[in-house]
Amino acid sequence: MTMGERIKQKRKYLNLTQEELADKMNVSYQAVSKWENDASMPDTAILPALANVLGVSLDYLFTGKGEDTPAKRVKWGNLTGTVTKDIHGDVGKIVGDVQADIFGNVNGDIIGTVNNVFGNVEGSVLGEVRGDITGYVAGNLLGVVHGSVKLGVRGKKVYGTIFGDGINVDPKRQK
Repeated sequence: MTMGERIKQKRKYLNLTQEELADKMNVSYQAVSKWENDASMPDTAILPALANVLGVSLDYLFTGKGEDTPAKRVKWGNLTGTVTKDIHGDVGKIVGDVQADIFGNVNGDIIGTVNNVFGNVEGSVLGEVRGDITGYVAGNLLGVVHGSVKLGVRGKKVYGTIFGDGINVDPKRQK
């Protein structure tokens, strides 16, 4: 089975259309079609996010070997105090100060501060991200990101500041 066939199989298993997967990855549905038909490969920068969306490991995505689902991540609740060590797992809303990195998704808003988010922010950024967000921001960007937002801002409002080298804003969602 090719990588394209594995992408298609997992997309269908999750009951996602090509367009829905494309929206989650901030690419066109034609790009997803090309991946699934082995006409092109996903950009290496978005492979970790693609594996996360499909619920598979990178090893499985590339080789078909290993787990077809990643190890279950720990899910933390809302963070309201100060955290000084890296968090490996998904968290809720961040109101406090995370003086380390999050290796997972933020399932709420970032109202406080965090170093880097190696995943998606499913809410809005109202506070400060001192580094990068390797996935997307599903809500609005009203705070500050000192790095870049690799997979874009999906919300309708971008009043915040990006100091880094890139942001991909979905133009159909900007009013």
